[in-house]
Amino acid sequence: MTRLRTVGLAVLSVLLLAALMVFLFRGMIGSAFITHFTKDFIGPRPAFETSARPVTSEWVEMRDGTQLFTRVYLPKGEGPWPTLLVRDAYQFQRFLTCHYYVRYGFACVHQDVRGQGESEGEWYPIKHEASDGQDTLSWLLQQDFQDGNLALIGGSYLGLAQWAVAASLPEEVKTIVPTTSHGDFYEMIYRNGNFTQGVAGLWAAEIFYPLAEKQDAADRWMAEIVPVRPANDAPRDLFKGAWASYADYIAHPDKADPYWQQDFYTDLRGAHHSVDVPVLWIARWHDFFLEGTLSNFTELPSRDESLLLIQPGQHAGLTADLNYNNIDFTEFATTLDWLNHHLKGAPLPDDLSGRVVYYENGADAWGAGDVWPPEGGESLSLHLTQLSDASHCGGVLSSRMPEGDAAPARFSYDPARPVPTKGGAFMLNPNFAPSAVTEQGDEACARDDVLNFRSDAFANGLHIAGDIRVDLAISTSAPDTIFTVKLSEVFADGRVWNIRDDITTLSAAGVTGPGEAEITLDLAPIDWVLQPGSKLRLDISSSNFPAFPAHSNKSGLWSDVESVELADQMVAGGVLSLSVIR
Repeated sequence: MTRLRTVGLAVLSVLLLAALMVFLFRGMIGSAFITHFTKDFIGPRPAFETSARPVTSEWVEMRDGTQLFTRVYLPKGEGPWPTLLVRDAYQFQRFLTCHYYVRYGFACVHQDVRGQGESEGEWYPIKHEASDGQDTLSWLLQQDFQDGNLALIGGSYLGLAQWAVAASLPEEVKTIVPTTSHGDFYEMIYRNGNFTQGVAGLWAAEIFYPLAEKQDAADRWMAEIVPVRPANDAPRDLFKGAWASYADYIAHPDKADPYWQQDFYTDLRGAHHSVDVPVLWIARWHDFFLEGTLSNFTELPSRDESLLLIQPGQHAGLTADLNYNNIDFTEFATTLDWLNHHLKGAPLPDDLSGRVVYYENGADAWGAGDVWPPEGGESLSLHLTQLSDASHCGGVLSSRMPEGDAAPARFSYDPARPVPTKGGAFMLNPNFAPSAVTEQGDEACARDDVLNFRSDAFANGLHIAGDIRVDLAISTSAPDTIFTVKLSEVFADGRVWNIRDDITTLSAAGVTGPGEAEITLDLAPIDWVLQPGSKLRLDISSSNFPAFPAHSNKSGLWSDVESVELADQMVAGGVLSLSVIR
């Protein structure tokens, strides 16, 4: 069994650790140190099968003449070899991919994508990945070190680079392994009308900085970009070559906008419909790409030969308060087994022969089956009651519908005093706000702008597996504003761990303020097992900062708004609906 080391909030992000690796690797310490240093991220692995030749590099020319810097890793011994292609926007991923896989008898090609690392060209995310990926594959097929069995691997943007060519793969590509990514890039940039400031904003602000300087760039982002109103007045020089794409993102919040209908976005969005090779698709429960991954996996033509692996953690694999003791499916070890099968003909382990393997949060166990969520679930509805007490942590989630008219819950939302981000899927850097599963405490009860509702204790626990929906009857004094929700488990000993959260603008919900309205928030599905004696807690408010900008309470393009106003918010009723397994 493999085991994934738990990484707490005190540990720096994967990017920063990679920056240290690169610094040491380039001058002070050799590959033996890198192998030891990255072990915590690779996890336990089989003994190396071979050693590696010195890495070589060359320039691969694209159809427009642009030269992309490409490193070639070859095992010692006689080739040709099954070959992996890694197209990377971050440079450091070669230390977590090619540096290891070459020692298991794979040739591995690592390429800096256009405009990043040593490669030529202008950086504009996604725009050139289809043509550049196709040209690189054409070049690779002409190399005598590959044996006609190829695979594409990598996570995040490296996964997007795979989806960009997934609809037109040459027959030599036997499988792809995209991690924490799917083809709808818009869903990385906006969530229900809200700019993902803690993801897309931070990503753009730091991507052009050397790895060792990324945290400094992130600090400047927090101090000099996040506070700026209007957002499009942010200092452009801090973004370097990423300003052009960032400026487009903040100017186009509507998915129906022609900007998001350009070919390179729409082709990527639908690429999974044409994939006819087996896919090892690795997702994480608290990753912003999860929902699209769950949906798209069901639409894969090769689904019956593919595997969806849903791990704990968030986009970068970091964890917070949920400690994992039963991690049997690490990314590297699982991928190695998958590649050995599809590129070398080795038997596939029995535990990878299903369609879906998933971690059960809270139970510290793994489930498997042909589908997720498992069949046989049912709906549980909990109604918001005792609304007038909710601003003092006295609201109740009740299985009974409220009787008669009850006084509503009210609060004032001040954009200058936003509710801080604490957990969830939309914060890349834990140095600014924790992500994934995080202890919530009772701080929400100390704020008068957070409504709080609690259920009775579930004596035998509760297994949530599937959709989570919150329907709210609201009123606001603002022409546009946002509402946020957060679902948590309150343990018998008083600990509070967030399960899911969500956010929506009124305009994204199809509502125009001021006035009364009914809105629905469809939270990302999850598999979560409450402990016996635990309660559910639902928090309702109007901000989640800095994961998302604090809404101005004004209508119009958010990135053009220069000032903010207070909003009087009201919740007159609502229902929390859960898919559960009895």
